[in-house]
Amino acid sequence: MKHFAKGALAALALTTAIAAAPASAQDKAYTVSAGSISGSWFAIVTTMFETYRNNIDGLTYTTVPGGSVANPISVGGGQSQFGMSYSTNLFAAARGDAPYKAKIDNVRAIANTGLSAYMHIYVDKKLGVTSIREIADKNIALKVDTGPRGGGGELAAGRVLAAHGSSYDQIKERGGSITYSPYREAMDRVNDKQIDAFLNDDIPGAPLFAEFAAKEDILLLAQEPAAIKEMEEKYGYVPGVIPAGTYEGQTGDIATTYQTPLFITRADTDEEVVYQMTKLLFEKKDELVTGHNAFKALDINKAATGLTIPLHPGAERYYREVGVLK
Repeated sequence: MKHFAKGALAALALTTAIAAAPASAQDKAYTVSAGSISGSWFAIVTTMFETYRNNIDGLTYTTVPGGSVANPISVGGGQSQFGMSYSTNLFAAARGDAPYKAKIDNVRAIANTGLSAYMHIYVDKKLGVTSIREIADKNIALKVDTGPRGGGGELAAGRVLAAHGSSYDQIKERGGSITYSPYREAMDRVNDKQIDAFLNDDIPGAPLFAEFAAKEDILLLAQEPAAIKEMEEKYGYVPGVIPAGTYEGQTGDIATTYQTPLFITRADTDEEVVYQMTKLLFEKKDELVTGHNAFKALDINKAATGLTIPLHPGAERYYREVGVLK
């Protein structure tokens, strides 16, 4: 994989989050693609853009639901000007690899957020399995939810299942089913016993995932070493662990894979605006952390690393100014 140079607000309980500004200051009105309203990205993006609204003259914004797979399309196509997407999806989008049908070459990176999202595999104890591989070995008709379709978590979940012998097609052949629910709806499906497994990724300790882990009839499973290797070598995911004690009753580390989202924009976004945004990410980090704890992961020394698309010139200017790029 080629590398280039390198919570919070309650999501406002709306489908979009709109920050108002005087009618005379509408020259920087942006649409920002996040994730599911009930997921971490929506709150993270809204926290970020509230800081921008308060510090960049004339900036207004609307946060809209999206997903890691869909956001490069939205940003590249101009429906949004900013967003978040996993480095794995951005790499595929730039090349026109699946799930993308054509190259998307006008998206640029602002920062590696450091907000690594770890794959979580939850199963109902009634299945009688202690590993994800057993679902295939025991020919179980699995009823699984993999989160909102079009998200990077859903794509990763499907790949994890396939790496353990249970691709979507194989699940259906065994009489099982796949649903693609927003996270809160997935929790409701678990409570109503409509599904017996849920896979998706998020930062360890995310509130909704903590709710899953706290249920007495739910197990959090590890990935197998061979599957982790496949995820790394075939798709670029990174091996990692969910540390013991992250969730109530979790006594050991959970081996899994993770991916890291990048903050992205269009190639033609005003350089000065992107420069100011990049600068504020780090100068206002304490404020951002107060808004959403996930911003603790921001690291100026890593922000221009691990990028799978080119940096926007505005971001590059800031990183050179502070010396993290030469």
